[in-house]
Amino acid sequence: MMEETAVEESFGKRFQQMRTERGPLCVGIDPHPELLEAWGLPRSGAGVWDFSMRVLDALGDVCGFFKPQSALYEEYGSSGISALTATLRAIEDVGALSIADVKRGDIGSTMSAYARAYLGDGPLVADAMTVSPFLGFESLRPALDLARERGRGVFVLTLTSNPEAGPLQGAMMVDSGRSVAENIMTQVAAENSTSASQGQLGHVGMVIGATVAERMQGLEEVLQDTNGPILVPGFGAQGGTSQDIAKLFGAATNRVIISSSRGILRQGPDPKGLQETFSNNLVSLKAILAG
Repeated sequence: MMEETAVEESFGKRFQQMRTERGPLCVGIDPHPELLEAWGLPRSGAGVWDFSMRVLDALGDVCGFFKPQSALYEEYGSSGISALTATLRAIEDVGALSIADVKRGDIGSTMSAYARAYLGDGPLVADAMTVSPFLGFESLRPALDLARERGRGVFVLTLTSNPEAGPLQGAMMVDSGRSVAENIMTQVAAENSTSASQGQLGHVGMVIGATVAERMQGLEEVLQDTNGPILVPGFGAQGGTSQDIAKLFGAATNRVIISSSRGILRQGPDPKGLQETFSNNLVSLKAILAG
């Protein structure tokens, strides 16, 4: 682990400020083919660009976090990547934080290139990116370090909602006697330790699904020590509820943002439908998390 040395305003600080100002609800910009069809848009790079801009036009001044799903842009080739680039820049323009949902995980120079792509100075740069630690946590070192240096963040897949993940993330590691998920949490805590000693939130966050309550049992204390942002997908369409979130994270709820995609986007393309659904979800979420 490399010692943290802040160069720019930290992602943890920016995350907390945005969460305080605009609330804990993140909108996943997921231009699924069925949503494009429902919105009367073509399945093309132009379609996903139009979709994304409509979401941001409707919600850009009230939502603090947007998470575009890269794969749903990539499937349209260069025009889709161009649309993703425009979406990331538009998120910046509306004053929100962008989380590039790319789930990158590799080794050596390849991981360095992924880090530079999303956390450096290129056209796809975001405020944070999602990463996969399943080639070994230290394989993420280029992203961990570049994020710290640039005041950006990473969200490490830790306990995910898909049922296939349970056997892997719950498997016991021979060397430490911890589960894979607990080991990830422990290493996240180490990355954020300097920030913790300064009373600040760290730049390394986690992705923890809204429907993993059984797999979280016994990890509550470790979760508290991580001192990082927590991104929670699985809210709405995947079955997670506000009550689930409050029970699952307990005292850590003040570090949680909840991502909802189809649950909000299905109310489009009418801007009023998007705005009302977002507002209702946010009010409900704040009440539960404060309660």
